[in-house]
Amino acid sequence: MRHNAVVDIDWLLVVASSVVGLLVGLTGVGAGALMTPLLIGFFAVPIPVAIATDLLFATITKALGVSIHGRAGRVDWSVTKKLWAGSIPGVLIGSLFLVALVTQDAARWLTWLIVLFVGLTAWTLLRRALGTPKKTASVSQTQGSTKESNGPEPARGWLAPVGGFGIGMGVSLTSVGAGVLGMALLVRLSPKNTPPQRLVATDLLHAIPIALIAGVSYSLSGLVDWSLLMTLLIGSLPGVVLGSLLSGKIPARVLNLTLGVILALLAVTLVVS
Repeated sequence: MRHNAVVDIDWLLVVASSVVGLLVGLTGVGAGALMTPLLIGFFAVPIPVAIATDLLFATITKALGVSIHGRAGRVDWSVTKKLWAGSIPGVLIGSLFLVALVTQDAARWLTWLIVLFVGLTAWTLLRRALGTPKKTASVSQTQGSTKESNGPEPARGWLAPVGGFGIGMGVSLTSVGAGVLGMALLVRLSPKNTPPQRLVATDLLHAIPIALIAGVSYSLSGLVDWSLLMTLLIGSLPGVVLGSLLSGKIPARVLNLTLGVILALLAVTLVVS
């Protein structure tokens, strides 16, 4: 199997991961939703190996991205802690379940689970792109409004841990969802004038321990392809730095539409293959 072999650097993988890293820095989305189906559908990586490797890939890539966003003071720690209250237990339960059951024989149901989450991600992005723009407007429209962002709405305090639990379970089973589903939840939880940069930074921070816990669980089962991980990071780390620095320069509607179409095509590709 691929994860037991020493492989040379695949520069096509490096290019793919650099694009994913760029999108992660720009939007907070893509480390799982894009990279996992790409690994499975286009690079023929076994499904459990793709999920396991992608989780550690997401952890490291997003950690670098959030360090850049964090220096600009964009992270909403209050909302993040409430999300973690649900997502960390969710990912722990999901990881225990999956590590006990995942084998190559489980590839069929894992494929359909990934298709479901990628399809849901595509639908969420396209709905945001084609709907009436609210909080997902470009940063150029909301720059300087950071002072008006006063944290989450207290009436929705239950939504963060409950939604976080579902995201944690989904990420542990598929590696998909922490970015776009987390972002969709943050949009619901945050004040209307919250700058998109702040949403991206908070989304990235929330995803890090979820991906790390699930990734470590998989690595203990020997499912991580370390050479593949190193190859992916060669591309993603410069990409996420650039994306984080450019965050807000491209209208969110354009990014959402582009990502949504790509993910819809990837979901179809997985079904066909």
